[in-house]
Amino acid sequence: MKICFFASAQNVHVQRLSASLAKRGHDVHIVCHKPIDIPGVTVERFTVPPPGWRYPYRWRKRWERYLCNIMGRFDAVLVFFLHDWGFTPEIIERGCFLAKPAGSDIVCPPGEGPHPQELIDKRIEMLRAAHAVCVAGPTFAQVVADFAGLDVQDIRLLPLGVELDVFCPTPSAPARNDSPMRVGFFKGFREVYGATYLVRAIPLVMSSIPDVRFDFVGDGAQLDTCKALAAELGVGHAVSWIPRQAHAALPALMERWDLVAIPSVCESFGVAALEASAMEIPVIASNVGGLPDTVRDGETGILMSSKSPAALAGAMIELLQDTPRRRAMGAAGRSFVQENYAWADVGDRWVDVLQSARDHAACGRAVVR
Repeated sequence: MKICFFASAQNVHVQRLSASLAKRGHDVHIVCHKPIDIPGVTVERFTVPPPGWRYPYRWRKRWERYLCNIMGRFDAVLVFFLHDWGFTPEIIERGCFLAKPAGSDIVCPPGEGPHPQELIDKRIEMLRAAHAVCVAGPTFAQVVADFAGLDVQDIRLLPLGVELDVFCPTPSAPARNDSPMRVGFFKGFREVYGATYLVRAIPLVMSSIPDVRFDFVGDGAQLDTCKALAAELGVGHAVSWIPRQAHAALPALMERWDLVAIPSVCESFGVAALEASAMEIPVIASNVGGLPDTVRDGETGILMSSKSPAALAGAMIELLQDTPRRRAMGAAGRSFVQENYAWADVGDRWVDVLQSARDHAACGRAVVR
């Protein structure tokens, strides 16, 4: 198939998916605002053509003609995250169009202001016109269905996978029996990811386990706030502030973690939880959004109340003090990811959905004629 993604080429999940489909022999093309090189994939900048003999129209008409041309060139066009690329129902009907909302394009994250109604209306229109709507998990599927007035049964579950050969514990890693136990956080410093609640939980954990240490990985608007809060609470010495890491570098860092904390306030799915589980690390996560789809409470980790440092601290203490249970959860977590989210299997599911949408669109056009 000839497949075109409208997406951020900077997104590691888009990179892995496009490369996976290309390795399967498909012609994969990404249209984006900031092109980068992705082996085996053609990447181009989204650009409305200048006026000329092929596009002798005003700017808006040239934009429409550009999108219509792309719809005709590819077997399937899929939009990741519902940016206003300019797709209308009339343009969508020129080919096969799939929409994959991500989360914050449907539910406005805390602290980031409401979406304009005009943009909401365009996103609903795009979802209703699409030949297939795909989401990562069942919880978010219902959110999208309610948002756009769709039947949840018509929304395809199409998760992003985990590279199990990358996110894999090292069998030869030295034992850490004499090292302080360590909790990792790698979601980034935005209000939606709840880093401040984890910082506030640290003194409570240290009152029971004084030598526990915490790694905070990433950047974002709340980083300085979290550093100041840790100093104010007297726990700055127990925290390592680690700059944002390349995705491929995360497993080496995660090797030293006993737990991963995901205290998000809002979450559509939870790939980070799956990556931690693949590393055989139990996950302490908020019981919100799609996190229950990726964390099996009591099996691969613990789900707790959001916005509660006390609940977060209690769950961390419970597992840090129970090594056999931590190890059992870690093993169960990797098995869970292997069975449900390995890229080899997930890639096949993507191909099936793309082909099905292509066939559905072709049948629809045949009926119109």
